[in-house]
Amino acid sequence: MVNLLSRAWRKRYTERSMGRIGQADIWQRGRLAVAKTLRLDLTHAQTRYASILESYVSPGIKWLEIGCGRRIVPDWAMPMDEQERMASAPSLLVGVDVDKAIQEHPLLRDRVMALGGNLPFAPNSFDLVTANMVVEHLSEPEPFLADIHRVLRPGGRFLFHTTNYSYYLAILASLTPDVMKKQIVFLLEGRKEEDVFPTRYKINTRREINRLAGRSQFAVERLMVTGSSGSFARLGPVAWLECLVLKLVSTIDGGNLNSNIIAVLRR
Repeated sequence: MVNLLSRAWRKRYTERSMGRIGQADIWQRGRLAVAKTLRLDLTHAQTRYASILESYVSPGIKWLEIGCGRRIVPDWAMPMDEQERMASAPSLLVGVDVDKAIQEHPLLRDRVMALGGNLPFAPNSFDLVTANMVVEHLSEPEPFLADIHRVLRPGGRFLFHTTNYSYYLAILASLTPDVMKKQIVFLLEGRKEEDVFPTRYKINTRREINRLAGRSQFAVERLMVTGSSGSFARLGPVAWLECLVLKLVSTIDGGNLNSNIIAVLRR
């Protein structure tokens, strides 16, 4: 009897789950159709960052990843076999973080527990320093940039991807208490609380990047404000409305109100 009940429950649960998946698929197809009609590019900013990062990773370079966590980019932004090839090209790949998640990173050759701004490396040690969704957490970006400038060789580059504080959701997020923010991030993105950190947004606009780069003796080689795939894809028809908002945002002020920034600073 117990087994029969168990099988019946599993069947009912599976049917309900498949119904939800089917409904989600319908909403997603509708969202993509709306985006296509609006000529809205829903490429995720992580995918854009991965493509740009790959263009700066060349054989034999020395590469430092700051705030590296568990991965270079999500595997849906770049397949793991491509990430493995990219990570094998440098003569040195070092990851730096204060989070123990660094131990779970599958591609690092060397792991160092440290903070940007107090890097335990000699001057002129690296050709490339990268930071993926890290600088928005900085409370003091100037000493951070000065330290990166120190460890880069002349001509070396600092490539980073971050949130654009001029984006409307970033402004709302900055006004939201951290406890509530963690719950919202889990709902929208499925990220666990331990992977959500306080944000400061001290180097998160075009103007501030240019200003702080100059003060730190960096040249701004590339500064791109770009859109992403939106935040409400899990919320059915809300995601269709979001497409309209994203299209509007992309047309105001030459796109400078888009959600993400990818920048390259050259020493």
